[in-house]
Amino acid sequence: MKKKFLFGNILFISLFFVSCSLEEINPSGVTVDKIATTKEGYLKLINSCYFDLPRYFYGRNLLLVTEGGTDIWTADLNSNNNQNYMKYASGGAMSIDMAKDYWNGAYDAINYCNLVIDRVDQVTDFNSDEEKAQRVAEAYFLRALYYFHLVEQFGACPLTLHETTAANTESVKSLPLEIYESAIIPDLRFAVENLPVSALEIGRPSKKSALGLLAKVCLQTKEYGSDSYLEEALTVAKELIENPGTYGTQLYDDFTFNFDETHNKNNSEALYQITYSQNYGSTNVYDHNNDFKRFYATPTAFGAILLAGYQLEIGRWSGGNFMPTKYLMDVFRNADGSLDPRYKMSFQTSWTANTTYNWTRDAIVQYDRSGNAVPEGTNLANSALAIKIMRSEEELYEAERADKLSQKYLWVDLADIYSDDKRVKMKYTRVNQQPGEVDNPFIRFYPSLTKFNSGSLISPRTNSYTSDAYATVMRLAEVYLIAAEAEFYLRGSNTIAASYINVLRNRVGGQQISATDISLQFLLDERARELCGEYGRWYDLKRVGKLTKAYLTEKNPDVGQYFVDGVHQVRPIPQGQIDAISNPEGYQNNGY
Repeated sequence: MKKKFLFGNILFISLFFVSCSLEEINPSGVTVDKIATTKEGYLKLINSCYFDLPRYFYGRNLLLVTEGGTDIWTADLNSNNNQNYMKYASGGAMSIDMAKDYWNGAYDAINYCNLVIDRVDQVTDFNSDEEKAQRVAEAYFLRALYYFHLVEQFGACPLTLHETTAANTESVKSLPLEIYESAIIPDLRFAVENLPVSALEIGRPSKKSALGLLAKVCLQTKEYGSDSYLEEALTVAKELIENPGTYGTQLYDDFTFNFDETHNKNNSEALYQITYSQNYGSTNVYDHNNDFKRFYATPTAFGAILLAGYQLEIGRWSGGNFMPTKYLMDVFRNADGSLDPRYKMSFQTSWTANTTYNWTRDAIVQYDRSGNAVPEGTNLANSALAIKIMRSEEELYEAERADKLSQKYLWVDLADIYSDDKRVKMKYTRVNQQPGEVDNPFIRFYPSLTKFNSGSLISPRTNSYTSDAYATVMRLAEVYLIAAEAEFYLRGSNTIAASYINVLRNRVGGQQISATDISLQFLLDERARELCGEYGRWYDLKRVGKLTKAYLTEKNPDVGQYFVDGVHQVRPIPQGQIDAISNPEGYQNNGY
């Protein structure tokens, strides 16, 4: 089935007006026909294919549309901030242009990719057929990645496999599975066959990149009722898992190596990374990878912690966009009441003071200090413990909880942040100071994901803070989870599926599982434990049929209450496309 639809590229047919992290060409006095005949010019055409990844996707706002609105996150402080993405407009009208950057950016890049693919035979000075195939394979890989995001964000959308040379106000909208079968999967098969084992340059894909993404997209077709690609997903995943050395990858012994500054720019578990630099033009010169800001609580709400002067210190940012849900916190609890080690490895739960602080009367009331335990003027020294979040599964929890309101630091009980009905507690009942119900002061302090605390923090101008850390598109650990899920679909709960999970649990010292533990919900929970925050949860829920009002209301009622079945599984088509087409009737996604 196809529908008439505007192809987004008609707005982006001019070339070379951008710069990229990889050198591009100055358009003055040149044409595509002229430069596409030489390897030097052709490589600059390839570089244009990369531009939109760091400009609009990774390191920018992609987290809002791939992690927001799911079972594992709510908005910061459970507020209505970023409500189009986090809470489906909180029941109001969704902005039609909420996802326009992804639409426009992807189609801009796809037209470059199509140009590169169509023009490869015009290049006269490649050193060999192998070099020629390697270079054009980059465009195939990137085109597949862009179409993957388009399909998962917008559903049915225009498909073109050749460069756009003239504006056309009428086009065909292809269904998602058709785009997978006609473009995404064959493009990645070509990339697997032809990309080099070692990337030709930092930021370019290699064979492991294509293998990982091919396994991922083959599994994703399950969302559209197809079982045809599950064996391929498993076979490709096993190729990477069983031959890591061949492809220059490995599963780190230490889970945290994936996210620390030391390994960020030499990450052998990463299958593909996006690069950033102040010297590049691929993003705003003052604004590069901002994902490190996204997941912080607001520790500076407590006067013992300052942000000013500490913005370039890892772990000191304050005020992000994402607050973990009670469901996400709960998935780290093992059946025996212990915690999966990845909880502590993934979340910051304590902060030290970075200034000398004296308790004020207002703070004593606000944080409900008990009796005379913390008199006005009580000193909290610089570098002393200032905030500590604990939960019932942790050792010493009960002993420390008894005195939590008598401490001169904030001892925050996870039970004071979340209620048993899985909602964020917006109210708190004071028991010591001016007793009664008030706005909950403790929801400012919640476990903060540390996966993007990868350093390379810079201040390119006054009061501007960003990062040149690489963004990891995919890592080897996810391939184990893909293998486990594909095995489960093909042959049910079995020891082979469990073995893939146990490899990941072994490396963190976690509890081993058996075949009887495997279910679809367990696999989804395991992906949350391993991959929370890594650009994929919205897609996961879509694939397994759980991006629904019923599921979200069960797991994350603060968000699920606003979800509309049959509407919110895809994003609205941008207004610019609506205005430009000649056949607008019925093209917009349902409900927008």
